[in-house]
Amino acid sequence: MHALLHIGGLALAVFALSRFFPGIVRVESVGTAVAVAIVFSVLDFFLGWFIRALLFVPGLLTLGLLFFFVPLIVNAVLLWITDKLMSNFELRGARGLALSAAIITLVNYAFSMSHGAHWV
Repeated sequence: MHALLHIGGLALAVFALSRFFPGIVRVESVGTAVAVAIVFSVLDFFLGWFIRALLFVPGLLTLGLLFFFVPLIVNAVLLWITDKLMSNFELRGARGLALSAAIITLVNYAFSMSHGAHWV
């Protein structure tokens, strides 16, 4: 149940981004936003751990400061991959990617806090 609510929250965030920032984020429909949320979630499940593992050593080298930004970096990479995989979803430029990653990071944070899970 929590996973479905999380996907719904992600889909709502993606759809809202496309409506508030139409020049930066393009989504063709609500169904596309749901598909983006599903693809993003599947990528997070299969690749998120790998990206986090790659960032572990740089995080240690920065004395832990990078760990504050790891969720944002992981979400940015996963959103970029999602953009490349889906033709009816487009992030225009680095600004669109950064803004979308920040919003999705906040949505993920809210869901992890409501679920009582540890984050990072």
